[in-house]
Amino acid sequence: MSGDAGVGKSRLVSEVLAGWRGCLLKGMATPGEGVYAPLVEVLRAVTDRFGDDALARPARALLPELAMPWREVDKAALVAGVQRTLRDVARRQPAVVVLEDLHWANAATVDLLPGLAVALAGEPLLVVATYRAEELPRTHPVRWMRSELRRAGCLEEYALGPLTGEETGELLASLLDSEVSQTLVTAVQDRAEGLPFVVEELAAALVETGLLREIDGVLDLAPDAELPLPDSVVDAVLVRTTALRRRSGDAVELAAVLGAWVDLPTLADLVDPSDVDRLLEAGLLHEQGDGSAVFRHALVRDALYRAVPWTRRRSRHRLIAQHLAARGGSPEVIAEHWIAANEPERALPLLLSAAERCCSVHAYRDAAALGRRALAIWPHGVDPDGRVGALEHLAGCAELAGELESAAAVWSDVAQLHRANGDLAGVGAAHRRLANTAGLLGDWQGAVTAREDAAAAYEAAGARGEAAADRLTLAEQLTSAAHHTRALEHAVAAAEHADAEGRTDLKAHALAVQGSIRASLGDWRQGVDLARSGLQLALAEQLTEAAGLSYYEVASALIHASEYAAAADAYESASELCRSHGVTDLAQACVACMSVAVRFMGDWDRALVIAREVLADDHAPDVVRMIAEEESGLIMVLRGDHRRGRRLLRRAVDFGRSNEIFGIEVGATWGIAVAADLSGDSGTADRTVSTLLERCQVKEDWVFALPALRWSATFLATRGDKDALARCHRMLADAATRNSSAKVLSTLAHAGGELALMDGDMAQAGAQFDRAVELLRGITAPFEQALSQLRRGPALAGTDGSQPAVDTVTSAYRTARRLGAQPLARSCAAALAEMGERVDQRLGRLAARALEPAGLTRREREVLGLLATGRTNRQIAQDLFVSTRTVDMHVRNVLAKLGCSSRVAAARRASELGLIELAPGP
Repeated sequence: MSGDAGVGKSRLVSEVLAGWRGCLLKGMATPGEGVYAPLVEVLRAVTDRFGDDALARPARALLPELAMPWREVDKAALVAGVQRTLRDVARRQPAVVVLEDLHWANAATVDLLPGLAVALAGEPLLVVATYRAEELPRTHPVRWMRSELRRAGCLEEYALGPLTGEETGELLASLLDSEVSQTLVTAVQDRAEGLPFVVEELAAALVETGLLREIDGVLDLAPDAELPLPDSVVDAVLVRTTALRRRSGDAVELAAVLGAWVDLPTLADLVDPSDVDRLLEAGLLHEQGDGSAVFRHALVRDALYRAVPWTRRRSRHRLIAQHLAARGGSPEVIAEHWIAANEPERALPLLLSAAERCCSVHAYRDAAALGRRALAIWPHGVDPDGRVGALEHLAGCAELAGELESAAAVWSDVAQLHRANGDLAGVGAAHRRLANTAGLLGDWQGAVTAREDAAAAYEAAGARGEAAADRLTLAEQLTSAAHHTRALEHAVAAAEHADAEGRTDLKAHALAVQGSIRASLGDWRQGVDLARSGLQLALAEQLTEAAGLSYYEVASALIHASEYAAAADAYESASELCRSHGVTDLAQACVACMSVAVRFMGDWDRALVIAREVLADDHAPDVVRMIAEEESGLIMVLRGDHRRGRRLLRRAVDFGRSNEIFGIEVGATWGIAVAADLSGDSGTADRTVSTLLERCQVKEDWVFALPALRWSATFLATRGDKDALARCHRMLADAATRNSSAKVLSTLAHAGGELALMDGDMAQAGAQFDRAVELLRGITAPFEQALSQLRRGPALAGTDGSQPAVDTVTSAYRTARRLGAQPLARSCAAALAEMGERVDQRLGRLAARALEPAGLTRREREVLGLLATGRTNRQIAQDLFVSTRTVDMHVRNVLAKLGCSSRVAAARRASELGLIELAPGP
């Protein structure tokens, strides 16, 4: 429940719950109290209400720890204890938990509430939270809390806005216990602008100053009287408290200086206790029942605080700081008083101490805020090393709190300070943390730049082992982004640094990475041998993690060498090794990448099984899940299931692009292009293929992109886009000058064959496609081979006669059928039909049926025609003399084959394909 300044939220809550007969538990957030103070009050209320009942035991067990504001708390145990307590209370009797003034709550408390709300959503429990909307800055944790609760469907918001004129009149009549004139109501409404607080203060001031008169039982302003509020609420507060300040001025001033939340024992220690009673009796302060009090509104305190002369204000803050320090008060509260007393040097260590204590109880946002406060008052030139340490602590807390932009800025400042101090190792450490933060932000280039700076700083500092670690990370990042030449430079440097430093673990990994990169650049024999040498070194030294990483790189090198079966075996061995030694994330990555190798070699069913196993693991890292989604989606699309596959591929392409993982990006982009082509969305297909070519142009990937480029060449040829096809051919020709592997040359020959077909040079086309197929004979790449065989058919038909052409296309069809690649199989059947062959005799009835429009059977076309007229399934069954269940099946098949989710969409799609002719609209 939120409201503008002055809205009486607490009073409204009390009125709403006045008739409540269930369990009512209250907690209030107060500045400077313990991290989990509101929850402590709720738990105390449980123990007070239920006494020795077993229901109160969990609450009683938590209270001793939580009562000590800065004692380290097990956050998971706290959440579980509070959740259990509230659940048990609600099951005993319906309960309402009221948490007031959350704008004063620590982030640690607020961060717990969404999880509690979701966990207790099914219980007979209502949580009512109040806060002042005007006191919520953009970074306030309550804003995050609202977003989380709203997303979980656990939030009902009630904004208490300004009063209307009628409501102001009702409030005035209640406050003055009398009927009021419209003149008075209008005057108050105009001045108060609908703020209940101002209405209350004006009513009190009117009574005290005697400016009201009663005529016929109706209160009105006295003649020529003006409301006792010159221009602001401050004046009304001062008028209202004139008498009280005259009698108990020290108490009023000290209460205002203490803050909106007033610790009554502290105030009573500093003034005559009778003055404290007077403030309570006058209603200036409202006692909270735990030795604390609050002003009836924050604006009252602000007005009174500003009325204290600044010299006396400083002395008051000094007095309070000294008193709280003697009593062991909260460090950050004492610090704020020292700051207000213009003695920041005494506040600084307290703020730093408070930040450390917040970290100890996982209150990272609060710790970061305290760290910023400390740095804001740090005197220039004093204790530079301490200031750097405080900045590092702030950056770490900001990271843990999810404030990544802030963390990145601070780490950059830390690096500059270390450099100014000549601490190059410190520069390296700061840039390494900056690189990690940039990676979390999705800033790939920023992460690479920061990592390069870190490596250079470590090298300059002589810390070659640390430099090796960063160079190795850079090599992996650049390899994922398909910048292999740059990656190789870093991998070589990493191996040299690791060898000089005696870091066998890093050397083994660096050699394996170097081998994988060399294989990707076309030197696959040396690359595989080098990767295996890294693995052997790690195994010989019994370095489990390094061995797992090296195994992974060996498998990657084998993929680049087109030895897919060996790669799959290597990934499986790496996974088993990692799992047996608890290196779970790497084991999962090996399994996911195994699906890639298996898909390349044509075992699509196995690849899907592997991907499903990965996706079934809720703990799998995001990158591992995205590999599985990309592989699943791509295979689905290549098999004709473009609707389901496209959903997976869209997520994968976004992830791959934003994280610069080109293998994921290029596979998913290709799949989206295929899906668009299958669904007849030519515009999307054209744009996606164009994007694919643009991305491949700036990358050095000659493995994962090759199947996509082979398919794209055929797509562009069939679309008649010779310019784009020539661009694709030039790109592959350029790649072949740097990587002369069989698959690169085969893909180049395939693109050359497509160009020759477009030019009508059947002999040249046949020769190019022959070369494309021949280069793949020693490689298990059935999909790519079948695609080149399919395109070889028309070229052969134009030169060597029909039989060789029929044989090669028939072979392509058989391969497509084994893969389950229905679109490719359909294209093969169509090619045979264009050669004048009887498809049913050559390939069977199933292949012939696939050539029917949209793959629909005769009966399905009949059902579609009746469906388009608006007939129901029952009516269609009657027309065709079949059962309704049979029609249901045909309708499902029609929708699936046309890629539509509704009958209307199916009719429209059928009309576009020329299968039916829709009647014109009225």
